[in-house]
Amino acid sequence: MIKNYLKTAFRNIYRNFGYSLINFIGLSIGITLFILINLFVINEYSFDKFNENYDRIYRFEQGDAESVHLPSAMGLDAQDWYPEIEKVVRFKSWGSQVFHHEATTFKIPHIMLTDSTFFDVFTTQFVKGNPETAFEVANSIILTERIAKIFFGDIDPINQIIKTTRGYELVVKGVIKEFPNFHIQIEALIPFKLLGVLNGKEYLRSYGTWQFQTYFLLPEYFDSKNLERKLDDEFTKKFAEHFEDGEDLIITLRPLKDVYFADHTQADFGVIHGNKNNVKLFFAIGLFIIFIACINFINLTTAKASSRATEVGMRKVLGGFKRQLIFQFLSESILITFISFVIAITLVQALLPFYNNLMQKSLSLITVINPTFLSISVVGTILIGVIAGLYPSFYLTAFKPISVLKGEKTKGKSAAIFRKILIIVQFTISIALIACTITVQKQLNFLKNKDMGFNKENIITLSLNSNIRSQKDAFKQRLLNHPEIKEVAYSGGKLTSIRNTEGFDFNSDGKLTGIQLHPIDPAYFDLYEIELIEGRNFNFDSKADYQKKIILNEEAVKKAGLKLGEAAGTIFHRDEWYFTALPSKECEIIGVVKNFHYRSLHEQIGPQGLVWNGDWHGAVNIKIQPENTQETIELIETVFKEFSENVPFEYSFVEEQIDNLYKSDNRLGKFFRYFSIIAIIIAILGLFGLAAFIAESRTKEIGIRKSLGSSSSQIIIMISKEFIKWVLVANIFAIPIAYYGMNKWLQTFAFKIKISPDIFILSALISILIALVTVFYQSLKAARSNPSDALRYE
Repeated sequence: MIKNYLKTAFRNIYRNFGYSLINFIGLSIGITLFILINLFVINEYSFDKFNENYDRIYRFEQGDAESVHLPSAMGLDAQDWYPEIEKVVRFKSWGSQVFHHEATTFKIPHIMLTDSTFFDVFTTQFVKGNPETAFEVANSIILTERIAKIFFGDIDPINQIIKTTRGYELVVKGVIKEFPNFHIQIEALIPFKLLGVLNGKEYLRSYGTWQFQTYFLLPEYFDSKNLERKLDDEFTKKFAEHFEDGEDLIITLRPLKDVYFADHTQADFGVIHGNKNNVKLFFAIGLFIIFIACINFINLTTAKASSRATEVGMRKVLGGFKRQLIFQFLSESILITFISFVIAITLVQALLPFYNNLMQKSLSLITVINPTFLSISVVGTILIGVIAGLYPSFYLTAFKPISVLKGEKTKGKSAAIFRKILIIVQFTISIALIACTITVQKQLNFLKNKDMGFNKENIITLSLNSNIRSQKDAFKQRLLNHPEIKEVAYSGGKLTSIRNTEGFDFNSDGKLTGIQLHPIDPAYFDLYEIELIEGRNFNFDSKADYQKKIILNEEAVKKAGLKLGEAAGTIFHRDEWYFTALPSKECEIIGVVKNFHYRSLHEQIGPQGLVWNGDWHGAVNIKIQPENTQETIELIETVFKEFSENVPFEYSFVEEQIDNLYKSDNRLGKFFRYFSIIAIIIAILGLFGLAAFIAESRTKEIGIRKSLGSSSSQIIIMISKEFIKWVLVANIFAIPIAYYGMNKWLQTFAFKIKISPDIFILSALISILIALVTVFYQSLKAARSNPSDALRYE
């Protein structure tokens, strides 16, 4: 019986190859995109799950990720107060550092200083070395296999020495496997106690500076919320003098399972985050596209109903049961779906390089192909086949043999209404995607063209190394000797990475105002063309400005409770500090600059202070002439190599740095653009099928109209008008859906466009144009048909 069903199914697929091909294309594309999207979704939800203690690890935070960098003493004190905290792990990102070993020089990215308890809390696979002894000495280092291979090849790296450009010697005490999907980015681990050697032993347990990520390991099934409340009470008391009456520190213990998707976290150094809303959105789009593909299958199958109606009638006359006929049509549907699935797997493999580039991932089918995946695939294929074929099978088997053999080829109003509903749903999804794509693109253009409050063009930044840091004046002068270089200024880091927060009592009332402090030099404002609206700039010739004066932005003046126009000249005192870029007991505000964006436009402009302190400089900013950019970069590299022969030359444009702030947004824009096009293509296939059905079902009507004198253009307008009506209805549903989704997305930006009517007018016009172009062929074909062919047997 099954063999007969399959044989008949293959025969019908071959006989109606044109329609079968459209079905294969629609379903294959739909399944391909669904698999690709799910590879991304599975990957996103797999983060941190390799940890055996996944359900017991918590990140210690202030507020809702208001600060994830805490004092070094905070976690240890919490463990002393509450011994149920089994382990405490602290991290400090060391960023990227250049290391040397013999003839090999390499910049190791993602270096983390951490406690030895790291190996008790997070699952770590040692290839060489012993986790019990790896951190016994402060100057030890553990490398991932990839980094160890770069430095040592096939030589045993244990006890080998690598050196930093500053002359620190570190001994390799272990080699570990790369962490699979870990939100903490790690290529090398260094003992936390090295910070005590570099900065003094008290640094390891101090409340003087907030710059350490802290994680707890708690017992299984532990009431973390109760511990959270206790810690909140304890630390609120401890920091009471820093708060207004009634204020609370607000302590949070965030489960590890929520850390990766805590994308609102600010200044989370050495950590990556995903966007759960985007993941859900992508998955929903995947479902919508599969749904659209199923709608196409239904429409195309019912469009060919007339050619199968006689077959159904004859089978019933010859004793065929309805159940057998339903199984016959379902087997055809499942067979088409299965073939489409095989095609889709091939397409997935072919498209993965492009998709990985789009999503900035390294996704692979191999990682998910397992018995579970295969079982889900088989069940999913059957399910899609059944869903897609269920309505057509009942529709076709409902024909009455006598009516069919008398000439009835299509069914009545209920079937027509159902098909139109499907088309409306299909186009609602497509139109919503078009509107979302337009909105995202407008916002991206807004981000690109928004006035940042400084000139970002033709500025290159380089990270400083110890060689250049010790010869900054000479390096700067060597660059300025070339006319291609317009200006050179030093700063604490890249403009977009200002994250050092310090508290200042500007009003001598005991209350601290937290501001982002950025060390610069006097050339900085001219280089970036930042507008000074009050007071003066730092002066290279004034030693009194060095490490003693500060320039605020407008927001800092406002937060400090000072008045614009009167802030310059304000003197304030600092009795104590730990690490600071403004190490003076008596400080003065000498100027105020206009607010400028030093973060992404997702965030409001925060209070900022700029100080002149060369000890904190970590980057050099170079403004170049716009002509001959490549030659100028080569010139800068030549000068760089004169001062740092063994250090890799790495640079970036400020414009690129700003673009990188919107990587995920640009990715979302591309995602919408590509998937909107694909959804439209699938919708076009469905519309083509329905146009064929309408033309076929109205063959006699068209024949009569033509015999009574209707022109071809009138026939085309008559058929096209039908579709335009339903596309307009789809717009009515799509507009609020798109508005709601995009309004929610735009809320993630502090600075954004307004959703204007032109977005929906444009999407409506595009959808109408698509509908007209799609149905034109079938309308023209019907309009040009010979009326005698339709009326011959009447």
